[in-house]
Amino acid sequence: MMPDTPENFEEEEIKEEKEEIKIINMEPSLYQQTVSILRYHNLCFECFGRQFSFLGTATNNTDRAKAILLGLTMECHQLLIKNLVLEKYTLFDQNPLEILHLIANRTGLIQAKKMLEKWYRAHPDEVQDHLTINSIRSPCDLCTDLLTDTTLQTLVQKIQILIRKYDYNNFLVGTYVNPAQGDKEDEFRSKFGVTNGESFKANLNRLLGVRLQKTLQKPTKFEKPDLTIMVNLRESNIPKIEITSSPLYLRARYLKFVRDLPQTHWHCHFCRGRGTHKFTGEICPECHGSGDMFPSSVEDLIAETLLPATGGEKAILHGAGREDLDARCLGAGREFIMEIKEPRSRHLNYLELTQTINKQHGKSIHVTNFTVASKKDVIKFKKNSEFNKKKYHALVELAQPISLEEANVKFAMVSEQLCEKKIKQRTPLRVVHRRPDKTRTKIIYSIECKYVDPLHIYLKVLAQGGTYIKELISGDNFRTSPSIATIFNIPMVCAELDVVQIEELQV
Repeated sequence: MMPDTPENFEEEEIKEEKEEIKIINMEPSLYQQTVSILRYHNLCFECFGRQFSFLGTATNNTDRAKAILLGLTMECHQLLIKNLVLEKYTLFDQNPLEILHLIANRTGLIQAKKMLEKWYRAHPDEVQDHLTINSIRSPCDLCTDLLTDTTLQTLVQKIQILIRKYDYNNFLVGTYVNPAQGDKEDEFRSKFGVTNGESFKANLNRLLGVRLQKTLQKPTKFEKPDLTIMVNLRESNIPKIEITSSPLYLRARYLKFVRDLPQTHWHCHFCRGRGTHKFTGEICPECHGSGDMFPSSVEDLIAETLLPATGGEKAILHGAGREDLDARCLGAGREFIMEIKEPRSRHLNYLELTQTINKQHGKSIHVTNFTVASKKDVIKFKKNSEFNKKKYHALVELAQPISLEEANVKFAMVSEQLCEKKIKQRTPLRVVHRRPDKTRTKIIYSIECKYVDPLHIYLKVLAQGGTYIKELISGDNFRTSPSIATIFNIPMVCAELDVVQIEELQV
Protein backbone atom coordinates (compact mmCIF):
# COMPACT_ATOMS: atom_id res chain seq x y z
CA MET A 1 0.00 0.00 0.00
CA MET A 2 1.36 3.39 -1.07
CA PRO A 3 1.83 5.96 1.70
CA ASP A 4 -0.22 9.16 1.61
CA THR A 5 2.05 11.82 0.15
CA PRO A 6 1.35 15.25 -1.45
CA GLU A 7 2.19 13.70 -4.82
CA ASN A 8 -0.45 10.98 -4.35
CA PHE A 9 -3.10 13.53 -3.38
CA GLU A 10 -2.28 15.56 -6.49
CA GLU A 11 -2.62 12.47 -8.70
CA GLU A 12 -5.99 11.67 -7.15
CA GLU A 13 -7.26 15.23 -7.77
CA ILE A 14 -6.13 15.07 -11.41
CA LYS A 15 -7.88 11.73 -11.80
CA GLU A 16 -11.11 13.12 -10.34
CA GLU A 17 -10.95 16.14 -12.65
CA LYS A 18 -10.52 13.86 -15.65
CA GLU A 19 -13.57 11.85 -14.57
CA GLU A 20 -15.58 15.07 -14.31
CA ILE A 21 -14.43 16.12 -17.80
CA LYS A 22 -15.55 12.72 -19.13
CA ILE A 23 -18.99 13.20 -17.59
CA ILE A 24 -19.24 16.69 -19.07
CA ASN A 25 -18.18 15.42 -22.47
CA MET A 26 -20.90 12.78 -22.35
CA GLU A 27 -23.51 15.53 -22.57
CA PRO A 28 -24.73 15.78 -26.18
CA SER A 29 -23.61 18.85 -28.11
CA LEU A 30 -26.07 21.30 -29.64
CA TYR A 31 -25.64 19.65 -33.05
CA GLN A 32 -26.03 16.15 -31.61
CA GLN A 33 -29.30 17.21 -29.96
CA THR A 34 -30.43 18.69 -33.26
CA VAL A 35 -29.78 15.46 -35.18
CA SER A 36 -31.54 13.39 -32.50
CA ILE A 37 -34.59 15.66 -32.58
CA LEU A 38 -34.82 15.78 -36.39
CA ARG A 39 -34.69 12.00 -36.67
CA TYR A 40 -38.15 11.86 -35.15
CA HIS A 41 -39.86 15.24 -35.53
CA ASN A 42 -40.90 17.87 -38.04
CA LEU A 43 -40.40 21.29 -36.48
CA CYS A 44 -41.04 24.86 -37.58
CA PHE A 45 -38.18 27.29 -37.03
CA GLU A 46 -39.90 28.90 -34.04
CA CYS A 47 -40.46 25.61 -32.21
CA PHE A 48 -36.94 24.39 -32.95
CA GLY A 49 -35.36 27.68 -31.86
CA ARG A 50 -37.35 27.91 -28.63
CA GLN A 51 -35.88 24.61 -27.42
CA PHE A 52 -32.64 26.60 -26.97
CA SER A 53 -34.16 30.04 -26.22
CA PHE A 54 -32.08 30.57 -23.07
CA LEU A 55 -28.86 30.18 -25.08
CA GLY A 56 -27.61 33.08 -27.18
CA THR A 57 -30.34 35.36 -25.86
CA ALA A 58 -29.55 38.38 -28.05
CA THR A 59 -31.66 37.02 -30.90
CA ASN A 60 -35.09 35.46 -31.57
CA ASN A 61 -36.17 31.84 -31.84
CA THR A 62 -36.45 31.74 -35.62
CA ASP A 63 -33.01 33.30 -36.20
CA ARG A 64 -31.57 31.05 -33.48
CA ALA A 65 -32.98 27.97 -35.24
CA LYS A 66 -31.66 29.04 -38.63
CA ALA A 67 -28.21 29.71 -37.14
CA ILE A 68 -28.01 26.26 -35.54
CA LEU A 69 -29.33 24.50 -38.64
CA LEU A 70 -27.05 26.46 -40.97
CA GLY A 71 -24.06 25.65 -38.77
CA LEU A 72 -24.94 21.95 -38.88
CA THR A 73 -25.44 22.19 -42.65
CA MET A 74 -21.95 23.64 -42.97
CA GLU A 75 -20.52 20.83 -40.82
CA CYS A 76 -22.13 18.29 -43.15
CA HIS A 77 -20.82 20.08 -46.23
CA GLN A 78 -17.32 20.20 -44.78
CA LEU A 79 -17.32 16.42 -44.34
CA LEU A 80 -18.78 15.76 -47.78
CA ILE A 81 -15.95 17.52 -49.58
CA LYS A 82 -13.23 15.61 -47.73
CA ASN A 83 -11.44 12.75 -49.49
CA LEU A 84 -11.03 10.21 -46.71
CA VAL A 85 -14.01 7.85 -46.53
CA LEU A 86 -13.72 7.61 -42.73
CA GLU A 87 -13.98 11.39 -42.38
CA LYS A 88 -16.45 11.88 -45.18
CA TYR A 89 -19.17 9.70 -43.79
CA THR A 90 -18.89 10.11 -40.06
CA LEU A 91 -20.89 12.79 -38.21
CA PHE A 92 -22.51 11.58 -35.00
CA ASP A 93 -22.38 8.06 -36.51
CA GLN A 94 -24.52 9.14 -39.44
CA ASN A 95 -24.01 9.94 -43.10
CA PRO A 96 -23.84 13.76 -43.56
CA LEU A 97 -26.12 13.39 -46.60
CA GLU A 98 -28.80 11.86 -44.39
CA ILE A 99 -28.45 14.68 -41.88
CA LEU A 100 -28.82 17.24 -44.67
CA HIS A 101 -32.01 15.49 -45.76
CA LEU A 102 -33.31 15.60 -42.20
CA ILE A 103 -32.64 19.35 -42.02
CA ALA A 104 -34.21 20.03 -45.41
CA ASN A 105 -37.30 17.87 -44.94
CA ARG A 106 -37.96 18.28 -41.23
CA THR A 107 -37.47 22.05 -41.02
CA GLY A 108 -37.60 23.28 -44.63
CA LEU A 109 -34.24 25.12 -44.40
CA ILE A 110 -33.62 26.54 -47.89
CA GLN A 111 -29.82 26.41 -47.64
CA ALA A 112 -29.92 22.66 -46.89
CA LYS A 113 -32.23 22.02 -49.86
CA LYS A 114 -30.09 24.03 -52.26
CA MET A 115 -26.89 22.35 -51.05
CA LEU A 116 -28.41 18.91 -51.63
CA GLU A 117 -29.62 19.83 -55.09
CA LYS A 118 -26.19 21.22 -56.01
CA TRP A 119 -24.42 18.17 -54.57
CA TYR A 120 -26.56 15.69 -56.50
CA ARG A 121 -26.04 17.60 -59.75
CA ALA A 122 -22.29 17.30 -59.20
CA HIS A 123 -22.43 13.69 -57.90
CA PRO A 124 -25.33 11.89 -59.68
CA ASP A 125 -23.81 8.54 -58.78
CA GLU A 126 -24.42 9.20 -55.07
CA VAL A 127 -28.19 9.66 -55.42
CA GLN A 128 -29.99 7.18 -53.19
CA ASP A 129 -33.63 6.17 -53.63
CA HIS A 130 -34.49 6.48 -49.93
CA LEU A 131 -33.15 10.05 -49.74
CA THR A 132 -35.61 12.43 -51.39
CA ILE A 133 -36.12 16.17 -51.00
CA ASN A 134 -39.71 17.01 -50.01
CA SER A 135 -41.20 19.99 -51.80
CA ILE A 136 -43.53 20.77 -48.86
CA ARG A 137 -42.61 20.52 -45.19
CA SER A 138 -45.05 18.62 -42.97
CA PRO A 139 -46.79 20.58 -40.16
CA CYS A 140 -44.79 21.12 -36.99
CA ASP A 141 -45.22 18.26 -34.52
CA LEU A 142 -45.21 20.61 -31.50
CA CYS A 143 -47.35 23.59 -32.53
CA THR A 144 -49.08 22.30 -35.70
CA ASP A 145 -47.75 25.48 -37.36
CA LEU A 146 -49.52 27.87 -34.99
CA LEU A 147 -46.25 29.74 -34.51
CA THR A 148 -45.56 30.28 -38.20
CA ASP A 149 -45.75 33.73 -39.84
CA THR A 150 -48.84 32.80 -41.88
CA THR A 151 -50.88 31.65 -38.86
CA LEU A 152 -49.79 34.56 -36.70
CA GLN A 153 -50.72 37.07 -39.39
CA THR A 154 -54.16 35.45 -39.74
CA LEU A 155 -54.66 35.71 -35.97
CA VAL A 156 -53.68 39.39 -36.00
CA GLN A 157 -56.20 40.10 -38.77
CA LYS A 158 -59.00 38.31 -36.86
CA ILE A 159 -58.18 40.22 -33.68
CA GLN A 160 -58.15 43.52 -35.57
CA ILE A 161 -61.70 42.90 -36.76
CA LEU A 162 -62.97 41.84 -33.32
CA ILE A 163 -61.55 44.80 -31.38
CA ARG A 164 -62.77 47.52 -33.75
CA LYS A 165 -65.84 48.00 -31.55
CA TYR A 166 -63.73 48.66 -28.43
CA ASP A 167 -62.24 51.89 -27.15
CA TYR A 168 -58.98 51.06 -25.33
CA ASN A 169 -55.54 52.42 -24.46
CA ASN A 170 -53.63 49.16 -23.95
CA PHE A 171 -54.02 45.40 -24.14
CA LEU A 172 -52.63 42.05 -23.00
CA VAL A 173 -52.41 38.76 -24.90
CA GLY A 174 -52.96 35.39 -23.21
CA THR A 175 -53.48 31.78 -24.22
CA TYR A 176 -55.65 28.94 -22.95
CA VAL A 177 -53.68 25.76 -23.73
CA ASN A 178 -55.00 22.21 -23.75
CA PRO A 179 -53.21 20.21 -21.00
CA ALA A 180 -52.28 17.67 -23.65
CA GLN A 181 -50.08 20.31 -25.29
CA GLY A 182 -48.08 20.73 -22.09
CA ASP A 183 -47.77 16.96 -21.65
CA LYS A 184 -46.52 16.61 -25.23
CA GLU A 185 -43.85 19.26 -24.69
CA ASP A 186 -42.74 17.78 -21.37
CA GLU A 187 -42.36 14.36 -22.97
CA PHE A 188 -40.44 15.87 -25.89
CA ARG A 189 -37.96 17.72 -23.66
CA SER A 190 -37.45 14.75 -21.39
CA LYS A 191 -36.76 12.49 -24.36
CA PHE A 192 -34.14 14.77 -25.92
CA GLY A 193 -32.68 16.31 -22.76
CA VAL A 194 -33.81 19.86 -23.59
CA THR A 195 -33.31 22.10 -20.53
CA ASN A 196 -33.04 25.60 -22.01
CA GLY A 197 -36.37 25.98 -23.76
CA GLU A 198 -39.29 28.41 -23.77
CA SER A 199 -42.85 27.12 -23.44
CA PHE A 200 -45.28 27.14 -26.34
CA LYS A 201 -47.67 29.38 -24.40
CA ALA A 202 -45.06 32.02 -23.56
CA ASN A 203 -43.74 31.92 -27.13
CA LEU A 204 -47.19 32.45 -28.68
CA ASN A 205 -48.11 35.24 -26.26
CA ARG A 206 -44.87 37.10 -26.97
CA LEU A 207 -44.98 36.75 -30.77
CA LEU A 208 -48.62 37.77 -30.98
CA GLY A 209 -48.13 40.62 -28.52
CA VAL A 210 -45.24 42.10 -30.52
CA ARG A 211 -47.15 41.88 -33.81
CA LEU A 212 -50.26 43.46 -32.29
CA GLN A 213 -48.25 46.33 -30.80
CA LYS A 214 -46.95 47.18 -34.26
CA THR A 215 -50.29 46.73 -35.98
CA LEU A 216 -52.55 48.43 -33.42
CA GLN A 217 -50.03 51.08 -32.34
CA LYS A 218 -51.02 50.37 -28.71
CA PRO A 219 -48.79 49.21 -25.84
CA THR A 220 -49.17 46.00 -23.87
CA LYS A 221 -49.90 46.31 -20.16
CA PHE A 222 -49.43 43.40 -17.78
CA GLU A 223 -51.46 44.73 -14.85
CA LYS A 224 -55.10 45.65 -15.37
CA PRO A 225 -55.07 46.15 -19.16
CA ASP A 226 -58.08 47.72 -20.88
CA LEU A 227 -58.45 44.71 -23.18
CA THR A 228 -57.45 41.08 -22.63
CA ILE A 229 -57.12 39.09 -25.85
CA MET A 230 -57.21 35.34 -25.22
CA VAL A 231 -56.34 32.68 -27.78
CA ASN A 232 -58.40 29.64 -26.80
CA LEU A 233 -56.78 26.31 -27.77
CA ARG A 234 -58.46 24.18 -25.13
CA GLU A 235 -60.72 22.28 -27.50
CA SER A 236 -58.76 22.14 -30.75
CA ASN A 237 -55.76 23.50 -32.62
CA ILE A 238 -58.05 25.95 -34.40
CA PRO A 239 -57.68 29.11 -32.32
CA LYS A 240 -60.75 30.87 -30.97
CA ILE A 241 -60.28 34.53 -30.11
CA GLU A 242 -61.96 35.81 -26.93
CA ILE A 243 -61.93 39.52 -26.09
CA THR A 244 -62.52 40.73 -22.53
CA SER A 245 -62.83 44.40 -21.70
CA SER A 246 -61.72 45.31 -18.18
CA PRO A 247 -64.34 47.05 -16.03
CA LEU A 248 -64.57 50.84 -16.13
CA TYR A 249 -64.85 52.47 -12.69
CA LEU A 250 -66.49 55.90 -12.43
CA ARG A 251 -66.53 57.80 -9.14
CA ALA A 252 -69.03 60.44 -8.01
CA ARG A 253 -71.47 61.32 -5.20
CA TYR A 254 -75.23 60.96 -5.18
CA LEU A 255 -78.03 62.67 -3.29
CA LYS A 256 -81.36 60.92 -2.87
CA PHE A 257 -84.42 63.15 -2.43
CA VAL A 258 -87.16 60.52 -2.18
CA ARG A 259 -88.00 57.65 0.13
CA ASP A 260 -88.68 54.03 -0.84
CA LEU A 261 -85.88 54.09 -3.41
CA PRO A 262 -83.17 51.48 -2.65
CA GLN A 263 -79.51 52.17 -3.37
CA THR A 264 -79.05 49.06 -5.54
CA HIS A 265 -81.31 46.86 -7.61
CA TRP A 266 -83.36 44.40 -5.57
CA HIS A 267 -84.42 41.16 -7.21
CA CYS A 268 -87.51 39.50 -5.80
CA HIS A 269 -86.40 37.27 -2.92
CA PHE A 270 -89.27 34.85 -3.60
CA CYS A 271 -88.58 34.00 -7.27
CA ARG A 272 -84.96 35.25 -7.29
CA GLY A 273 -85.60 37.58 -10.21
CA ARG A 274 -87.18 35.00 -12.53
CA GLY A 275 -90.70 36.42 -12.31
CA THR A 276 -92.11 32.89 -12.27
CA HIS A 277 -92.06 29.90 -9.93
CA LYS A 278 -89.00 27.72 -10.52
CA PHE A 279 -90.94 24.47 -10.88
CA THR A 280 -94.54 25.35 -11.74
CA GLY A 281 -93.82 28.26 -14.06
CA GLU A 282 -96.63 30.27 -12.50
CA ILE A 283 -96.31 34.05 -12.17
CA CYS A 284 -94.65 35.02 -8.89
CA PRO A 285 -97.33 36.31 -6.47
CA GLU A 286 -94.75 38.45 -4.65
CA CYS A 287 -93.48 40.55 -7.58
CA HIS A 288 -96.36 39.84 -10.01
CA GLY A 289 -93.95 38.64 -12.67
CA SER A 290 -91.56 41.61 -12.67
CA GLY A 291 -88.76 39.76 -10.88
CA ASP A 292 -88.03 42.90 -8.83
CA MET A 293 -88.89 43.95 -5.30
CA PHE A 294 -88.88 47.64 -6.32
CA PRO A 295 -89.44 49.18 -9.73
CA SER A 296 -86.17 51.13 -9.62
CA SER A 297 -83.08 52.08 -7.57
CA VAL A 298 -80.33 54.68 -7.49
CA GLU A 299 -78.17 52.14 -9.34
CA ASP A 300 -80.80 51.66 -12.06
CA LEU A 301 -81.38 55.39 -12.60
CA ILE A 302 -77.65 56.06 -13.07
CA ALA A 303 -77.09 52.94 -15.20
CA GLU A 304 -79.88 54.07 -17.53
CA THR A 305 -77.50 56.71 -18.87
CA LEU A 306 -74.10 55.10 -18.35
CA LEU A 307 -74.73 51.76 -20.04
CA PRO A 308 -75.73 53.13 -23.47
CA ALA A 309 -72.86 55.65 -23.34
CA THR A 310 -70.21 53.03 -22.51
CA GLY A 311 -71.74 50.11 -24.41
CA GLY A 312 -71.32 48.06 -21.24
CA GLU A 313 -73.22 44.88 -20.38
CA LYS A 314 -73.93 45.60 -16.71
CA ALA A 315 -73.53 48.39 -14.15
CA ILE A 316 -72.88 47.79 -10.44
CA LEU A 317 -73.05 50.55 -7.83
CA HIS A 318 -70.50 50.31 -5.00
CA GLY A 319 -71.48 52.73 -2.24
CA ALA A 320 -69.46 54.04 0.68
CA GLY A 321 -72.06 52.53 2.98
CA ARG A 322 -75.79 52.64 2.31
CA GLU A 323 -78.88 54.28 3.71
CA ASP A 324 -82.17 52.46 4.23
CA LEU A 325 -84.45 52.49 1.22
CA ASP A 326 -86.93 54.72 3.09
CA ALA A 327 -84.21 57.19 4.14
CA ARG A 328 -83.13 60.20 2.13
CA CYS A 329 -79.47 61.08 1.51
CA LEU A 330 -78.96 64.85 1.59
CA GLY A 331 -76.17 67.37 2.22
CA ALA A 332 -73.09 66.69 0.09
CA GLY A 333 -74.36 63.21 -0.73
CA ARG A 334 -72.77 59.76 -0.53
CA GLU A 335 -69.65 58.71 -2.40
CA PHE A 336 -70.05 55.82 -4.83
CA ILE A 337 -68.30 54.11 -7.73
CA MET A 338 -70.12 52.67 -10.72
CA GLU A 339 -68.47 49.56 -12.13
CA ILE A 340 -69.27 49.08 -15.83
CA LYS A 341 -68.78 45.50 -16.99
CA GLU A 342 -67.43 44.87 -20.53
CA PRO A 343 -67.40 48.53 -21.65
CA ARG A 344 -66.73 49.30 -25.29
CA SER A 345 -66.21 53.04 -24.86
CA ARG A 346 -63.91 54.54 -22.24
CA HIS A 347 -63.39 58.11 -23.40
CA LEU A 348 -66.60 59.82 -22.33
CA ASN A 349 -67.93 63.32 -21.81
CA TYR A 350 -68.46 63.01 -18.06
CA LEU A 351 -70.02 66.46 -17.66
CA GLU A 352 -72.60 65.64 -20.30
CA LEU A 353 -73.39 62.29 -18.66
CA THR A 354 -73.87 63.99 -15.29
CA GLN A 355 -76.17 66.62 -16.75
CA THR A 356 -78.24 63.96 -18.53
CA ILE A 357 -78.77 61.96 -15.33
CA ASN A 358 -79.71 65.03 -13.30
CA LYS A 359 -82.06 66.28 -16.00
CA GLN A 360 -83.88 62.97 -16.36
CA HIS A 361 -84.08 62.03 -12.67
CA GLY A 362 -83.52 65.33 -10.84
CA LYS A 363 -86.65 64.89 -8.72
CA SER A 364 -85.34 61.61 -7.31
CA ILE A 365 -81.54 61.85 -7.33
CA HIS A 366 -78.66 64.18 -8.10
CA VAL A 367 -75.10 63.11 -9.02
CA THR A 368 -71.86 65.08 -9.08
CA ASN A 369 -69.44 64.97 -12.01
CA PHE A 370 -67.81 61.59 -12.67
CA THR A 371 -64.07 60.91 -12.46
CA VAL A 372 -62.19 57.75 -13.40
CA ALA A 373 -61.45 55.40 -10.47
CA SER A 374 -60.10 51.89 -9.96
CA LYS A 375 -60.94 48.68 -8.15
CA LYS A 376 -58.49 49.68 -5.41
CA ASP A 377 -60.61 52.77 -4.77
CA VAL A 378 -63.70 50.58 -4.27
CA ILE A 379 -61.89 48.40 -1.73
CA LYS A 380 -60.46 51.45 0.03
CA PHE A 381 -63.64 53.43 0.58
CA LYS A 382 -65.70 50.35 1.48
CA LYS A 383 -63.12 49.52 4.12
CA ASN A 384 -63.07 53.09 5.43
CA SER A 385 -66.84 53.68 5.36
CA GLU A 386 -67.49 52.10 8.76
CA PHE A 387 -65.01 54.52 10.34
CA ASN A 388 -66.60 57.63 8.80
CA LYS A 389 -68.69 59.95 10.92
CA LYS A 390 -72.28 60.25 9.70
CA LYS A 391 -74.90 62.74 10.73
CA TYR A 392 -78.59 61.79 10.72
CA HIS A 393 -81.86 63.65 11.27
CA ALA A 394 -84.69 61.50 12.59
CA LEU A 395 -88.35 62.11 13.33
CA VAL A 396 -89.33 59.75 16.15
CA GLU A 397 -92.86 58.60 16.99
CA LEU A 398 -93.61 57.68 20.64
CA ALA A 399 -96.05 54.97 21.66
CA GLN A 400 -97.44 57.17 24.45
CA PRO A 401 -97.52 60.94 24.98
CA ILE A 402 -94.93 62.84 26.98
CA SER A 403 -94.86 66.41 28.23
CA LEU A 404 -92.18 68.97 27.40
CA GLU A 405 -90.89 68.91 30.98
CA GLU A 406 -90.63 65.13 31.01
CA ALA A 407 -88.99 65.17 27.57
CA ASN A 408 -86.31 67.63 28.70
CA VAL A 409 -85.40 65.36 31.63
CA LYS A 410 -85.11 62.41 29.25
CA PHE A 411 -83.07 64.47 26.78
CA ALA A 412 -80.51 65.14 29.49
CA MET A 413 -80.35 61.42 30.28
CA VAL A 414 -79.86 60.60 26.59
CA SER A 415 -76.98 63.06 26.37
CA GLU A 416 -75.37 61.69 29.51
CA GLN A 417 -75.69 57.99 28.62
CA LEU A 418 -75.02 58.08 24.86
CA CYS A 419 -72.90 61.06 23.85
CA GLU A 420 -69.23 60.10 23.34
CA LYS A 421 -70.15 56.60 24.47
CA LYS A 422 -69.99 53.16 22.87
CA ILE A 423 -73.09 51.08 22.25
CA LYS A 424 -73.45 47.42 21.34
CA GLN A 425 -75.68 46.45 18.45
CA ARG A 426 -76.63 42.94 17.51
CA THR A 427 -77.64 42.54 13.87
CA PRO A 428 -81.21 43.94 13.59
CA LEU A 429 -84.10 41.54 13.20
CA ARG A 430 -85.13 43.26 9.96
CA VAL A 431 -81.85 42.34 8.21
CA VAL A 432 -80.60 39.29 10.12
CA HIS A 433 -81.95 36.98 7.39
CA ARG A 434 -79.34 38.35 4.95
CA ARG A 435 -76.47 39.45 7.22
CA PRO A 436 -74.34 37.65 9.82
CA ASP A 437 -75.92 37.66 13.27
CA LYS A 438 -73.19 39.26 15.35
CA THR A 439 -72.71 42.08 17.85
CA ARG A 440 -70.95 45.26 16.76
CA THR A 441 -69.58 48.09 18.89
CA LYS A 442 -70.27 51.62 17.61
CA ILE A 443 -69.56 55.12 18.87
CA ILE A 444 -72.25 57.78 19.29
CA TYR A 445 -70.45 61.13 19.10
CA SER A 446 -73.37 63.46 19.82
CA ILE A 447 -77.18 63.64 19.99
CA GLU A 448 -79.32 66.77 19.86
CA CYS A 449 -82.95 66.31 20.92
CA LYS A 450 -85.91 68.56 20.15
CA TYR A 451 -89.48 68.30 21.42
CA VAL A 452 -92.06 68.43 18.59
CA ASP A 453 -95.34 67.42 20.26
CA PRO A 454 -96.47 64.88 22.90
CA LEU A 455 -96.04 61.99 20.45
CA HIS A 456 -93.01 63.16 18.45
CA ILE A 457 -89.40 64.18 19.05
CA TYR A 458 -86.72 65.21 16.57
CA LEU A 459 -83.12 63.95 16.78
CA LYS A 460 -79.81 65.02 15.26
CA VAL A 461 -77.37 62.15 15.67
CA LEU A 462 -73.64 62.07 14.81
CA ALA A 463 -72.48 58.46 14.89
CA GLN A 464 -69.84 56.09 13.60
CA GLY A 465 -70.45 54.66 10.11
CA GLY A 466 -72.42 51.43 10.17
CA THR A 467 -74.53 52.39 13.19
CA TYR A 468 -78.13 51.21 12.91
CA ILE A 469 -79.93 54.45 13.77
CA LYS A 470 -83.45 53.00 13.74
CA GLU A 471 -82.38 50.40 16.28
CA LEU A 472 -80.51 52.99 18.34
CA ILE A 473 -83.92 54.63 18.68
CA SER A 474 -86.21 51.61 19.13
CA GLY A 475 -83.85 49.21 20.92
CA ASP A 476 -84.89 46.36 18.59
CA ASN A 477 -86.11 44.11 21.41
CA PHE A 478 -83.00 44.94 23.47
CA ARG A 479 -80.62 43.87 20.63
CA THR A 480 -79.20 47.43 20.79
CA SER A 481 -78.02 48.55 24.22
CA PRO A 482 -78.38 51.15 25.48
CA SER A 483 -81.09 52.69 23.27
CA ILE A 484 -83.16 55.87 23.39
CA ALA A 485 -86.33 53.83 23.94
CA THR A 486 -84.89 52.18 27.07
CA ILE A 487 -83.74 55.58 28.40
CA PHE A 488 -87.21 57.07 27.83
CA ASN A 489 -88.82 53.82 29.00
CA ILE A 490 -91.34 54.33 26.19
CA PRO A 491 -91.66 52.20 23.01
CA MET A 492 -90.81 54.32 19.98
CA VAL A 493 -89.99 54.00 16.26
CA CYS A 494 -88.16 56.09 13.71
CA ALA A 495 -90.86 57.57 11.47
CA GLU A 496 -88.51 59.41 9.07
CA LEU A 497 -84.74 59.26 8.66
CA ASP A 498 -82.33 61.39 6.62
CA VAL A 499 -78.58 61.14 6.14
CA VAL A 500 -77.44 64.75 6.06
CA GLN A 501 -73.65 64.59 6.31
CA ILE A 502 -70.90 62.04 5.75
CA GLU A 503 -67.42 62.93 6.98
CA GLU A 504 -65.08 60.64 5.01
CA LEU A 505 -62.01 59.27 6.73
CA GLN A 506 -58.90 60.90 5.25
CA VAL A 507 -56.11 58.33 4.69
